[in-house]
Amino acid sequence: MTAAERRLRKALLLGSALALAPLPVLHAPAVASDARTFTPPEGPLILTRELRRALGRTAEIITRRSYEIRFVPDGAGWRVDGKLVDSEVDAPAELAALAALEKARKDDGLFPLKLDAQGRIVEQRAPSDAAATLKARELANQTVEKIDMVSADKTVAKQMIQRIAAQSQGAPGSWPVDLFRPAERSRVDVREIPLPDGKQGRITVTMQASPNESGQLKQLDRRIVTEIDGTSRLSVESWSMSEVR
Repeated sequence: MTAAERRLRKALLLGSALALAPLPVLHAPAVASDARTFTPPEGPLILTRELRRALGRTAEIITRRSYEIRFVPDGAGWRVDGKLVDSEVDAPAELAALAALEKARKDDGLFPLKLDAQGRIVEQRAPSDAAATLKARELANQTVEKIDMVSADKTVAKQMIQRIAAQSQGAPGSWPVDLFRPAERSRVDVREIPLPDGKQGRITVTMQASPNESGQLKQLDRRIVTEIDGTSRLSVESWSMSEVR
């Protein structure tokens, strides 16, 4: 086993239990706390989503995707149209091929998003790039098969990489419903999680919003700390919105 393979094996196995744990979704408070009508900015904007996911103790995968979006009146609410304009991926050298696939993914089907009159997301979909997902799964399997580890470890490692790929793509309902108009500046949710070996883990989700002067999204961070058997891992998902330059 080469030094690179040993580093990847260690990263995969250290992070496997955390990657397979369910990620909670922290929902926004009820609309009743702020029933004012949402008035979005006019013209095109840039929405950037960055995801930082730990791989073991030191390695991590960072994906950063930017979209040019517009708010369009739609019935009593709004429709958010958008298109991908930039994509960046930072990953360990051992996962360079997977990183290249993620960078090339087009996010087809992610938009439009539908908002209600208060600016809350009421309908969102996952990207429908099935071909890219299949390629990522196949490449993950090929990458892990080349590493000298027992069959059980390989199975966990494959599941972990595929979970990371799925999280980077997003899933229906995975974006905060109050993304474009944060209901609160900060909120925390703590949940206990049962593990297959009978142990207990904990997931703490912290949402920290920095709205602009109009109360609309400037930056919102979702930090997920997973604690299992004395080990802690951090995953950070950030959204920011700015004018087109």
